Amino acid sequence: MVKRYLSLFFLIITSLTANAQVGRNLLSVEIEKYGQVEVRFEYPGFTTLLEIGKQISVDNIVDGQVIAYLSGNDIDYFTSLNLPYKVIFGTETKSVISAASVEEAMQWDVYPTYQQYDTIMHKLAADYPGICRVDTIGESINGHLILALKISDNVDLDEDEPEVFYSSTMHGDELAGYVLMLQLAEYLLINSEDGGLVQQLVDSLQIWINPLANPDGTYLGSDTISSPTRYNAIGVDLNRNFPDPMNPAIVQTQETIEMINFMNGHNFVISANFHSGAEVVNYPWDRWVSAYHADDPWFEKISRDYADTVQHYSGTGYFTDQNNGITRGAAWYVIFGGRQDYVTYEKQGREVTIEQDNIKQTAGAQLPLLWEYNYRSLLRYLENAFYGIHGRVTDDDNGDPVMAKIFITGHDTDSSHIYSDPGTGSFVRLINTGSWDLTFSADGYNPVTITFEVSDARVQLFREVRLIKTSSGIIENRLSRMRIWPVPARNYLEIDLPELFRGNCEVSFITLSGKQLLICIMNPGEEHHLSLSTDNLPSGFYILTVKDILSGNIITGRVIIE
Repeated sequence: MVKRYLSLFFLIITSLTANAQVGRNLLSVEIEKYGQVEVRFEYPGFTTLLEIGKQISVDNIVDGQVIAYLSGNDIDYFTSLNLPYKVIFGTETKSVISAASVEEAMQWDVYPTYQQYDTIMHKLAADYPGICRVDTIGESINGHLILALKISDNVDLDEDEPEVFYSSTMHGDELAGYVLMLQLAEYLLINSEDGGLVQQLVDSLQIWINPLANPDGTYLGSDTISSPTRYNAIGVDLNRNFPDPMNPAIVQTQETIEMINFMNGHNFVISANFHSGAEVVNYPWDRWVSAYHADDPWFEKISRDYADTVQHYSGTGYFTDQNNGITRGAAWYVIFGGRQDYVTYEKQGREVTIEQDNIKQTAGAQLPLLWEYNYRSLLRYLENAFYGIHGRVTDDDNGDPVMAKIFITGHDTDSSHIYSDPGTGSFVRLINTGSWDLTFSADGYNPVTITFEVSDARVQLFREVRLIKTSSGIIENRLSRMRIWPVPARNYLEIDLPELFRGNCEVSFITLSGKQLLICIMNPGEEHHLSLSTDNLPSGFYILTVKDILSGNIITGRVIIE
């Protein structure tokens, strides 16, 4: 009889269907101990799960069971649902062995401490100073640096080359990509003169690698990895925290703001973020079930290329989740605030999410196998930046670069168009085979439409596009430029204008994705000078546009805000 009651009590605790207060207490204890709690419940139907997913972090759906995670922010909402659920009790990570030294960590079969990670990043830059440097994306809430490596043949120059970006472990407990990104950086550096693909990547791209996007989650309260959590230090899932038109209530936390500012300073042609918990390439859209990206066939192709290459070099059964290793995100399950959709929609980039291991805390001994399975795919994914339609948009009068919107009529939708780089005029339109009419348009210029015949998705077409000014004109030539200082700017900006600018002027800052962030009316007066506060502008690169309201003359320049 005693055993019967004990069994009944255990059932109530684990299923949490009979006593809401017991359930709340148990969830709180787990979160207090491990920073998060994993729960599972029956699939409640598409519409219900869609609403639940706006509030809590859904991680997967397996055999009709929803796998979700809760932080302390989620308990009240989740318990209010009155869903029958089970708690998957946490344990301290046993498979994660911390390296005793930097040298041991760089064997890539154990995990570094945070200090070792910091040292490795700076060591790679010091060992290869001509082709590698360390940059700081920002700081986490707990003060950890969020670091990135830039790898390129002239690393200290902002060359007219496509930029690409790899980022891992924004879920702090999904660890494999963290070490694989460090090893990839080393591999690129060691083989930068191999005469093959690696040298081509290093010589012709600007490669950015951020191995650890959520250091507070990975190193929760410690310099070593003991109880990593998917959340940041205040219980926010960073991969549900990006701006999303379908869920405008999302408020960005510090790490997300820092990442957005970093991406605003670059024009990434192609990118990927790395996770664990499944083995699949997940491509846009994550938030729309019935809407497909305009370049859905291209996304499917590059995802299939990644998965097929992995499967060729791996053991049977690896990387076969969903549609044999690939999936359109929302066909798996819908999420809001994901980075993949943000980059692809808001920044007109091309990003996928790559899940590299069904086990979240991959055992160190398994890391060399994952590297062997994945490294060729990692290289070939970056290689996609070489293909498609490339070119440069310039002013027909003086050859200066022009930031133009590049749109394919009858094809582009949901922000799938791109922009040419404001500093160089260069553009890359990654696209599948076909005949494409690209229209190039910019303020002050007559639009131009050019037809491109893409016969093979792995071929590059190049075209110089020269735009002719409209009658109102843009004053943008070597004899009448603005003088802008300091560079970079922090709190203020000083602007000297040509003599023609002396009345009221409309001043605006435009991001690399074409969004206006600040517009004001100022009068430069007889000195043709403006002083402007930049306190409210996020860090990044901008096009500064000054328009003389009376004459309609416009002048533009490039600005860096720190």
